[in-house]
Amino acid sequence: MIYNNPLVSKLWMPPHLMARCAEHPNIVADKESTSDVTQYKAMRDAVDPSKMTILCGPGDLQFAFEAALCCFGFVSWTANFVLELSLALLEAAEARDFLKVREIIAKTGRLYEFAGICSRNRCADPWVLTGFTAGHIYVGILKAAVDLMGLAGGPVQGPGGDLTAEERRVLREMLAEIGLLQ
Repeated sequence: MIYNNPLVSKLWMPPHLMARCAEHPNIVADKESTSDVTQYKAMRDAVDPSKMTILCGPGDLQFAFEAALCCFGFVSWTANFVLELSLALLEAAEARDFLKVREIIAKTGRLYEFAGICSRNRCADPWVLTGFTAGHIYVGILKAAVDLMGLAGGPVQGPGGDLTAEERRVLREMLAEIGLLQ
C-alpha cells in the first residue's frame, strides 16, 4: 500500500503517477491522505479500481465526504478506541444512509476538533484549524483515550507528545459526552 500523505511527506503523488504505480503487481492500494475531496476524486478517476483500491487516509471525518464517491474504506486513528463508531460509519456509508453517517460524524468529529485545539495550544500557526492539520498530536490523543478506556496506551514516542493533564481531563469529558466512558 502506498501512503500518499502530503502533510507528512510534503508532496502529493499525482493521479497520473499513481495510475502507473497501480500497474505494479505488488502495489494493491493507496492510503490517500489528502484532505481535499477533489484530489481524492481525481485519484479515483485516474486509477483503474481493478488494479488498485484507493482508501481514505485521513480517517472517519474525511471518509464521510469520500463515501459518496464510492470510497471502499478508510484508515482511522479513532478506531483504536471507538471501533464500534468506525464500523457503524462504514456500514452506514455502504448502505448509503448518509443521515446515519452524519449522526456518527457528529460524535467522532469532536475528536478532530479536539485535535485542532490541542495542536493550536502547541503551535502559533494560524493555519492549524482542524485535526487534519494538527500534526502528530492525534497519537497523544489516541494513547490517552486508550488509557482512559482502561487499556494500555502508554507514552508517546515522539514527535507528537503526550497530552497535558488539562487536555486529558477535557478528553475524558468528551468521551463521556459521546457515550464512550461512564
